[in-house]
Amino acid sequence: MEPVPEEARGVDDDEGELDCLTHMLGALLLPDDPGNPENADPKEPIWRGELEWEDASISDKPKTLHTLQFNVCTKTKDGQPEIKSENWPKKLKTQLISKKVLGKIGEQFLKDAKIVVFRSSPGEILNSLVRVMSSGFAGCIHFSPNTNCSIKALILLYSPDRQALLGFIPNNQVLFSGRLQEVLQGAKRKPGVQAPIEPQPEEAPPQEEEAIINELLWTGTLNWTTQTDSKQSISHKLESSVYIALKNGEPGISSEDWPTDMSMILMPTIYLSQFAGEFIKASKIIILRSTPGEEHDSLASSMTAGSCGCARFSNEVVCKVIMLLYSSTRNAFLGFIPNDQAMFVKRMREVLEEYRQKARNK
Repeated sequence: MEPVPEEARGVDDDEGELDCLTHMLGALLLPDDPGNPENADPKEPIWRGELEWEDASISDKPKTLHTLQFNVCTKTKDGQPEIKSENWPKKLKTQLISKKVLGKIGEQFLKDAKIVVFRSSPGEILNSLVRVMSSGFAGCIHFSPNTNCSIKALILLYSPDRQALLGFIPNNQVLFSGRLQEVLQGAKRKPGVQAPIEPQPEEAPPQEEEAIINELLWTGTLNWTTQTDSKQSISHKLESSVYIALKNGEPGISSEDWPTDMSMILMPTIYLSQFAGEFIKASKIIILRSTPGEEHDSLASSMTAGSCGCARFSNEVVCKVIMLLYSSTRNAFLGFIPNDQAMFVKRMREVLEEYRQKARNK
């Protein structure tokens, strides 16, 4: 395989990774579907209280302490909230941490997480927090072990797509909390990076992370069609390259049987949200890049407006389907290859058939 040029960073680099995950997870795991209350953006609060944070600054000037009233909302399942907040304190203290530092924790924790939404009344204090979090910072909320709360830490990210603050609560709190402490202890002081709130006993320094080598996986043409207002079909072709982040020299994906021409259909992202969340968590991630131009901009515009791509392969190919989403942060397309391809295709067909049946009945 040929090495990737410097400008073609893979999906495992620190820069922008958390932003991409915020866009993707916020859209898939919190779909805005008013017709299905269980899937709609949560509105009922499970917690009301104060969020407290200090300015993200390394200057010698005293830092300003900010507090703002927030409501926290969660999705419901069978009429019950996914997250219990009975033992949450009335004030949540937040550390502002550089996303580059936070990215070292590992994306798997954010993929395997429940999501809550932080809401507050519009105002300058909220705007200042959004500006800080949009400029390269994330929030880390530590829960005291004395509160009998099962949650040890929560990561707070601003999602420009949803114009909301999303709280990621990793399901494996023990591993996540330990990894978070390692990263914070090892981080050099940068804007907004502070030492952990509670001192930890001395431990052996963590081993260095495995080196990640980004390499070219596939080159070819991505093909899809769109329809005009007069129902005329327009064919599109986009010369593309697929890259993958390798660890220990192994991609975990073979592209030897991939066709040179990759066919893709566009579908509303709301379809994807009905069946993909559980599979996206157990997926391999690729990044598809192309030369900027009219076709690239056309596909990016379609996906920004609410579409996602489904690249399908023939039965002779081991990989059956790749789901594509546009990342405005990278100006590229993220591809998700579910590990359980057979079950993913089966579930996708069931959901698409349900939508077709609804359309026929209208």
